[in-house]
Amino acid sequence: MIKLQTLLDKISESENITITTNTSHPFGQDNACFYHPDRMISRAEILTKDTVPDTDTLYLTAEDHLLQNETLTQRIPDTAQPCLILTNRDPGASFPLLLVPEVTNIDQLFHEITDRLRFEEQLQYEVNELFRLLYTGKGLEDIILHAEAMLGRGISVLDAGYSMLAVSPLMLQLPFGVERNEAGNFLSIQEVESLRRLQIEHQIYQHTQAFFIQTEDHPDTSWIFCSIRIQHVMSGYVAVCLPRQEQATEHELRLTTAISDICAVEMQKHDFFVRQTGLQYETFFSDLIEGRFNNLSMVETRFQVLKHHLGKFFCLVILYCTEPHNSELFNRRQMAALRKTFPGSMSVVYRNNIVLLINQDEPVLLRAELTGPLEQFAIHNHLKVSLSQPFADILKTNMFYEQAQHTLELSDMNDPDHHLFFSTEALPEYLFSKCSYAELESGIHYHIFQLQDYDREYHTEFITTLRAWLDHNRNAAQTAEYLHVHRSTLFYRIKKMEELLGVRLTDSRLLFLYELSLKIWDYLSK
Repeated sequence: MIKLQTLLDKISESENITITTNTSHPFGQDNACFYHPDRMISRAEILTKDTVPDTDTLYLTAEDHLLQNETLTQRIPDTAQPCLILTNRDPGASFPLLLVPEVTNIDQLFHEITDRLRFEEQLQYEVNELFRLLYTGKGLEDIILHAEAMLGRGISVLDAGYSMLAVSPLMLQLPFGVERNEAGNFLSIQEVESLRRLQIEHQIYQHTQAFFIQTEDHPDTSWIFCSIRIQHVMSGYVAVCLPRQEQATEHELRLTTAISDICAVEMQKHDFFVRQTGLQYETFFSDLIEGRFNNLSMVETRFQVLKHHLGKFFCLVILYCTEPHNSELFNRRQMAALRKTFPGSMSVVYRNNIVLLINQDEPVLLRAELTGPLEQFAIHNHLKVSLSQPFADILKTNMFYEQAQHTLELSDMNDPDHHLFFSTEALPEYLFSKCSYAELESGIHYHIFQLQDYDREYHTEFITTLRAWLDHNRNAAQTAEYLHVHRSTLFYRIKKMEELLGVRLTDSRLLFLYELSLKIWDYLSK
């Protein structure tokens, strides 16, 4: 099927004619239903005296007497949406007509309209087949493989950071364009520079439909490009390669536009871009978070391509909104404010949280100059903030993201009234969370259980005393004050513990094990 207005435009363009209406009829040009541009036409027929008209068929005739045939005119529905008849002369019919100049060859026009309808039917079939893959296929690769079979052209799907999300076999045969490494396929640096120098990248951002272009950089090929838009944001594009001597056909352009729409649905179906805001580096940053890179030179190259400075020291910040909002505008405003506060940083909405990569040439120090603005930002915007430990290996971004995320979960549960949490302060809990209860319990030094049993049987306070001794850095005065006992009482308890356990409580290695054991004990008691 094809929209009426589209069909009339195609006929007018190909035949260089003007199509009018018999405006003298009551339906006339003011009738919205008869002349509605979105009215669908499914087929064309030559009008005969035996025709039984229907409303989605376009009838053609050059026979005046048929339009005055009483039997035929009685069959034409006198409704708000009558059948459509295209003729080259108005013999004063009592129903609305579409008129073409008398010199028009109606038979030739019929064949052209039939070819057009056949073309639209085939195109719609192919588009429907590709849309069906959203439910029965295996992702972008499957969609692109089927699209290549339909077009007979090499096809690739790229995100805004020039990572190739899907590449068809014919595209992989090209001797240029694809750069491969352990993280996947990427558009080569030379091709990125070419897209920018020739203003093709700008055109991709500006166009919403597929467009054809020939470039001086590749004399043997021509290209079709079409942007992929998610929530009206350019999140990637489709590229189709053609031989140089061939022009893009209407079929290729329209099918490429459909492919980009289908890719956008597929990406959203799998939350591929995790609600990104359109900055080119966001997809790349998401790949870093997911640990897709293990080659430093590749990361350095991507920073260069994206015109972003790669520093030497990093820290990951996760900002969690305590009040669900599902607002793209909220996320954009927060990230814009953060980038202004921390120049050179990267930010992305990832798994419903805002993630900030602090990226600088000097070591990241978790001092008030850095943490103060973050804490105030969190308080003002009802957010909670978790900072990873500072690190110097960009390839370990994934590891420190997991650390910051886990710190946020642990700290928010233990201290819900605070807004700022540090991974450095939650390292034991972070490590403990990676172990099972039984594994952790077996890591508690047996002396702790001995003291616990002794306290229970003889009503002593050895566990409390040992904990206070460790918490106050083995300072006798501070420990005694905390316990509200005399120093001599404290020393007596320490001596009795040493006798009971057969140890000296000045052994730093042993005290470290005791302190670790008490932390495990506290963690398991929550």
